[in-house]
Amino acid sequence: MLPSTIVAGSHLPTRVRNELDWPLPIARGARQMRAKRVQEWLTIAGFSLNIDSDFGAATEQRVKDFQSNRGLPATGQVDARTHEQLVDPLVKAIAPINAGNRTLADLILSYAVQHVAQHPVEAGGDNCGPWVRAYMGQDGPDWRWCSGFVCFALEQAARTLGVRQPIPSSASCDTMSANARNAGLYHREGTVRPSQILPGSFFLVRRTNNDWTHIGVVSDAGADTMRTVEGNTDSGGSDNGFEASERVRNYAKKDFIIW
Repeated sequence: MLPSTIVAGSHLPTRVRNELDWPLPIARGARQMRAKRVQEWLTIAGFSLNIDSDFGAATEQRVKDFQSNRGLPATGQVDARTHEQLVDPLVKAIAPINAGNRTLADLILSYAVQHVAQHPVEAGGDNCGPWVRAYMGQDGPDWRWCSGFVCFALEQAARTLGVRQPIPSSASCDTMSANARNAGLYHREGTVRPSQILPGSFFLVRRTNNDWTHIGVVSDAGADTMRTVEGNTDSGGSDNGFEASERVRNYAKKDFIIW
């Protein structure tokens, strides 16, 4: 069942609905994704355990620990109230933002910041876990999710304004670059001044003339550095990190998609 905090009629992409709409209750003896999602969200919440898709004694105890921590009856079974507490970070991340007089770029940044506030992080392996699947539709070592993260914010912003996306979403940085070029929105390093890089623009990390390895959202473009919001990164700026966070980057080997 969907958390009660999801407004009836809210638009939820299938990949997100799958991460929120669980058959309840879930208890000892559950297997496969029913058990795996519980274990992933417990781990993300700080109640780490082996993510083995088998709801056994250890998972039951960790559910009890989580329930006690959240002031819920410590039954060891995932009921509706426990489920809502487990997935609450994702629910908050996808909450609609009032459009007001905001532009598409404004809303892209606002949604990206809203996601980072809930600390999207991998669980269960490289590029794995419910956050990755919500952004990408699937997970695993090959599913680097930086593009899924920024495209999710783009999708939310366009939906809020009731407009078409200026470029299609893609899981590929190279495809995002090509889409932006086709739409006349791509700007190569050195062709724009920092003052022209509006908050909510995308930056692309360029490895070669035809290969981009990472993408994120610009939150503020200064004279020498820019502040960013990005997924699948870490404190060192890896293009295959483990979390979404805010960072500071320089302009070297960076290209831009400016709305």
